[in-house]
Amino acid sequence: MTAALSWALSRSPRLLRGFLDRVVPEGAAMGDAVLELQRHDAADGGFTDIELRSSDAHVIVEAKRGWGLPSVGQLRRYEARFATVPATHQAFVVLTQNGVEAIVRKRLTAWVPPPPIRVVVVGWSELVTQARNASRQGSPVERHVVGELATYLRGVADMRDTNSNSVHVVSLTRRIWAGWPSDLSPVDEVERHRIYHYPTTGGNYPKIVPNYMAFRYDGKLQAIHHVDSYEIVDSPSGLFPGAPDLQWEQPAYFLRLGPPFRPNHEVRTGPGIFRAAPLTADLDLLLTCATISEARDATKARRSNSSG
Repeated sequence: MTAALSWALSRSPRLLRGFLDRVVPEGAAMGDAVLELQRHDAADGGFTDIELRSSDAHVIVEAKRGWGLPSVGQLRRYEARFATVPATHQAFVVLTQNGVEAIVRKRLTAWVPPPPIRVVVVGWSELVTQARNASRQGSPVERHVVGELATYLRGVADMRDTNSNSVHVVSLTRRIWAGWPSDLSPVDEVERHRIYHYPTTGGNYPKIVPNYMAFRYDGKLQAIHHVDSYEIVDSPSGLFPGAPDLQWEQPAYFLRLGPPFRPNHEVRTGPGIFRAAPLTADLDLLLTCATISEARDATKARRSNSSG
């Protein structure tokens, strides 16, 4: 991912300009910019993922697939690297999993670098958007390079398929979680606030946030929602009215849901579905089948036929 990004930055002045304007004040020099991948520093023996230097800018990029962060000791070593290349604009950039930017910013507060070093957190999806914008202009070669980058990053950077009609169906309970208000069950969370959350690790939860979520309880399908947006958080505090002030050891996906829509007939759960087991079904089949299990089975048959 970092090699692909470096290659595209070195081949597309528009992509490089957009990236620089995102991480340092607009207008920083780029005509003499030098890009280095996995640059070794003899003093501390470490490597930087991407390093960009120009006459007035010095940018170090740390690229991550998830939300892991370098140690405070490693971050302090970056201070020494910045000191070796005097520049008006300096930035330490963390490229991170989509949706986790807020939690990464919070965890980076343990390191307060001296001015003029800025700390900037960028989701991979931002680079996809920048690459798409850059692919609309320039020479055919430049447009091809950044277009290929956008396609590649979209496939490997844990991004949602917003064109998918697949629905992730989960069971909700009215049982109150430990530490939550007595009037805020999982059902209330969805019905009253149009939000839903689930852990980032463990269980049968999707690793990439679905485009649609459906909720079942009382033996039937209750509603289907489009997932309008999401973020990854380590506390629900302040995210919606009545949310408790808790701190989670493991971060959670926090989904904001669109308005509910429902089939024009009752869709019972049907046989062969364990009490709390999640499942996937195509949107049109959930809306037309008599049971959720029928929609699930028809979806499996459809996928099997299309792959055969």
